[in-house]
Amino acid sequence: MLQYDTIHELQRNACEAYRDNELFGTFNKESGEFEWMTYGEFDTKVAQCRAMLIDMGIREYSKVGLISNNRWEWAALSSATYSLNGTVVPMYEQQNPSDWSYILNDSECDVVFCATQTVYSDLVKYVLPGTPTVKDAVCLDAPSDEHHAFSARVRNIETSSSVNNNISLSSSSLPTPDDLANLIYTSGTTGKPKGVELLHSNTISNVKAVPTMVDVPREFVRQNDRSLAFLPWAHSYGQTCELWIFMSFGAGMGICRGVPDILEDLQKVKPTVLFSVPTLYKKVYDGVGNLIESSSPLKQKIMRRAFALAKKKRSPEGLGFLERPQFSLLNDIVLKKVRDRFGGNLRLGFCAGAAVPREVLDFMDDVGIPVCEGYGLTETSPIIALNTPDNRKNGSVGRVLNGVDVTILGQDGRIVEEGGEGEICCQGPNVMRGYHRNETATDEVMTAAPDGSSEIMFHTGDLGRVSSDGFLLVTGRIKEQYKLENGKYVCPTPIEEAVGMSRFVSQVVLCGANRPYNVALIVPDWAAVRTELGMYDGDTTVQEEDLVNDVSVRNLIDREIQMSAAGKLKKFEIPQKWAVVAPFTAANNMLTPKMSIRRHMVAKAYENVVAGLYDDETVTVGKEEEDKVA
Repeated sequence: MLQYDTIHELQRNACEAYRDNELFGTFNKESGEFEWMTYGEFDTKVAQCRAMLIDMGIREYSKVGLISNNRWEWAALSSATYSLNGTVVPMYEQQNPSDWSYILNDSECDVVFCATQTVYSDLVKYVLPGTPTVKDAVCLDAPSDEHHAFSARVRNIETSSSVNNNISLSSSSLPTPDDLANLIYTSGTTGKPKGVELLHSNTISNVKAVPTMVDVPREFVRQNDRSLAFLPWAHSYGQTCELWIFMSFGAGMGICRGVPDILEDLQKVKPTVLFSVPTLYKKVYDGVGNLIESSSPLKQKIMRRAFALAKKKRSPEGLGFLERPQFSLLNDIVLKKVRDRFGGNLRLGFCAGAAVPREVLDFMDDVGIPVCEGYGLTETSPIIALNTPDNRKNGSVGRVLNGVDVTILGQDGRIVEEGGEGEICCQGPNVMRGYHRNETATDEVMTAAPDGSSEIMFHTGDLGRVSSDGFLLVTGRIKEQYKLENGKYVCPTPIEEAVGMSRFVSQVVLCGANRPYNVALIVPDWAAVRTELGMYDGDTTVQEEDLVNDVSVRNLIDREIQMSAAGKLKKFEIPQKWAVVAPFTAANNMLTPKMSIRRHMVAKAYENVVAGLYDDETVTVGKEEEDKVA
């Protein structure tokens, strides 16, 4: 078993133990295929990066900024920074330059690396003049002989003449478990981002605890496993759960080119394990639903029979003697085609970042790809609880991670009775040191444990409860909870999840604070709507704005809301009115890089639309409103 107490030791020892294993796959435009780098080759890249950082003046406790999507250079620069006991400050290419400015200044970064020349141009033009601590900037995609106004030393990791790969590391400057590894800024669904200080021990506690949640760790992640890395490593979920945990087992990662290329890259990488947010699994679920509904009666019968037998196969009853050969045939005809959408080799999925609808998890089980839902926050490195392949309960986020304690607190600050709902609070080695240079914000979420011990308790801000069989259930977000005019409390997330289960609804945000009833802002899945209503037929002259007020479209969405709510929501929770709005994206600042909806930005952008819904007016979003959020 690999031995390590810091991220640096994990990387160094993994590269030694798994030297010949494939680690990173990168798409080659010329060949159209992924080319793979071994652990040994990656270790050489880390040494090159380390020498370059030393040449740039990076020393112990220096801050190194990274503005980049996933790529092998991201991992190499991070590993090199850790080896010098420096701190990595990751950012996103999709962020606004004003966010980069804030983060670089708040963290007091010494140097910054960025991925593309477009990002570098924005950095030089809008950011660097106002970030005095940044002494050097590097564009990873720039030719090695290109010069820029800010830095005459645009570097190429592989060809820089100043690189000396044989630099020996002083044991006195190597990081300890208590040193600061990452300064990860929250994506800011509300207010300014806060810098989360994660020590080496925080991340390593997660990496070491995950394998202990299963009986046979090597069956959890195998050396020959591959993932498709599309979740950003700049976020703690992608970084801890995929990059470092996979590296600790000697597994490989194909680096996705981007969200638009996920489906094609799945076919090329053929992952065996996938780390995702609910959106990907939900899209496949909706796609299969649309396919069934648009097929001939005979094909519908075949597909529905395949899923019915798959569900029965998972039940305690199991398949009968005559059903087993029938399922075997339908598995190849129907279910295998769904598995092929993920590349054909996927045996296990993980999901976090938002709640996964129970129906989607059951669907994936029927397909033959179990999805393990987990829960945590950046502040907890991130894992608090996790479902595992051999100990899983759909609808929960799993059992609390070994070494971590969860307490449910009521509004009065006291521990609630067993099974009661309250705020999820966490204690353990995974909890951050605090928010960088923000003692007030730290004190708001980190308090003394109510049992009088010296332990520090982290308040997640999430509502939840622990079931009688020990599984954690997340029921909402305290800050998102609001009161209707009649005094009834509404937690929007479960309601949005219920409405969003419709295959005709792509995105939904609920509104209703201090109002007489709830309303919804809905982004329809127009392709599914057109197909259902026979409005597609290749007629591109029919635009979405022409469909918004179509009576049949409105009747369809009305019916879907009522069907989605039936048996799941209380009467006062069901949205009474709704309006069609433009898609929520990272480009219009409605989504975080992790693809969480920025509720406050949506509410601000569509304030007039929501007001109109309460004035009994028919409100839709036209060109003028779309321009506001573009």
